[in-house]
Amino acid sequence: MKKAVSLLVCILMLAALLSVPAAAETDLSAYSVSNGTVQAACVEDVTAPCSGVLLPFDWSAGDRVDAGTPLFEMMTTRITAPEDGTVRCVFAEAGDSADAAVATYGAVLALEPARLERIRASHADAGKEEECRHLHVGQFLYFSGSGTEGKGRVVYTDGSNFEVEILNGEYDVGKTLSLYIDEERKTDSKAGSGKVYKRDDLRIPASGRIAEMLVSSGKRVKKGDTLFTLLSPDADVGTVPGIEAPEAGVLSAVAAVSGQQVWKGQLLARIACSDALEVVADVDEMDLHGLKVGDRVPVTLDTDETRILTGTVTEISGLGFTWQNAAYYTVHIALNERDLMLGQSASVYLP
Repeated sequence: MKKAVSLLVCILMLAALLSVPAAAETDLSAYSVSNGTVQAACVEDVTAPCSGVLLPFDWSAGDRVDAGTPLFEMMTTRITAPEDGTVRCVFAEAGDSADAAVATYGAVLALEPARLERIRASHADAGKEEECRHLHVGQFLYFSGSGTEGKGRVVYTDGSNFEVEILNGEYDVGKTLSLYIDEERKTDSKAGSGKVYKRDDLRIPASGRIAEMLVSSGKRVKKGDTLFTLLSPDADVGTVPGIEAPEAGVLSAVAAVSGQQVWKGQLLARIACSDALEVVADVDEMDLHGLKVGDRVPVTLDTDETRILTGTVTEISGLGFTWQNAAYYTVHIALNERDLMLGQSASVYLP
């Protein structure tokens, strides 16, 4: 009988104890208070994926970002077609090393010129005038032979031999032509003579990591069209010019400026992640008695002291600091709420 009565008393006492927290949640007068701030429990550093120059951007500390938000972009180098032609073969793709392609194939891609025929000539039978034997790259010449006439432009000269780009008409390989500096093709204006030959494909070399390949085999291009773009050689495989936010949060620091030259791995920005928040408070050594990791403690925010949150102690610093003859220890309290703002002032209540 006594055992039954004792059991009943214990049950009643337990029921009474279980009702205490509900009242204690709104009465915090018996607690010691430590001041703290809302902080991110984790941060993500955004670094430069390679050396290079940052394109203009407009981010500053305090801006909110979502995961995947474009933050920065590395400037790329454009490799353009030197003349009209047709892409015959592409030896590399986006993400590949252009240097590796050049080492293996001698080029990143091969371009067949739209104008295949050129004249390889010499001054052996040139006129006596100095201007006939002293040509300049880019100079126009006029040729004739076997009843045909045309116009060309000097693309190479070494003083004895020269090459001429044919600007109009089509001529059989091996055909011999006479070239003149005068449009009327007078004998005393003869610069020399030579034979038509067919050019090889142009090999387009480059150095760096290919950011984007914009052409494929068979594509016709005009002079100045972009063939592909490059990042610096230290870019890893698969690196792209755009740099995105890895996590949602707030930019706690922006460590670069538009147009800045950066190196691989350099810090560009720091994101205070918003998916895990905590209150960090410096607690007087006298209030640490009995406090341990895993304890649940009440927390309020200065913006709304009537809203009582419950936090969980996740870390207690093992090294304190002294201020005004008292020792303080940094305590981290995790919160489940996600509608808080970083930097908010908070109060932590300790029994």
